[in-house]
Amino acid sequence: MDKETEKILNDLKLSIDEAARHREIWWELGVSENRKRFLKEFESEEYNYYLHASYEAHGLVMLLALGRIFDNDSRASSIRSLKDNLKANGHNRIVDTISRSLRSYSTSVQKVLDIRSKIIAHTDTRHDDKSVLRDNSLSPDEIKDLIFAVRETYYYVLRQFFLSTKQHPDGAFGESAVNVLTKLKA
Repeated sequence: MDKETEKILNDLKLSIDEAARHREIWWELGVSENRKRFLKEFESEEYNYYLHASYEAHGLVMLLALGRIFDNDSRASSIRSLKDNLKANGHNRIVDTISRSLRSYSTSVQKVLDIRSKIIAHTDTRHDDKSVLRDNSLSPDEIKDLIFAVRETYYYVLRQFFLSTKQHPDGAFGESAVNVLTKLKA
């Protein structure tokens, strides 16, 4: 494996892990039943601003990480760059598997890239945040499925090169967020 492939794989690992962990915290702070369970904490003058800003920040970072994973710029360490690099090094079978594995997520990927481009990375004067989010709405399950699919595809690529890596257990960051909310409630 050449240095460029190694760099792309290492960068993708960071972005995939970032998307996964921020999705868990975003989910627990704003999408799950915790808004009802910890209603007093979310409405308290002491914690309200912090909890709401944290929810928004984790959502933004999750979308930024997903945007990096699927960036179309050839200079980015992204799925596209990984496929281009693998193809240039004769690994067409792996590239075909990556494409097949992620094909059904192309609409979700485009929505992520639109959101990132129009309201996160740039503030497009032709669009307002609400219309961009409405036109590119992604359900929490769609986001989770996309993250899990790209992560599984990433691990497939590693296995083809007899590589492995560690990841935090699923749910660890979400559980940590709930633990913080529980402490605030005490």
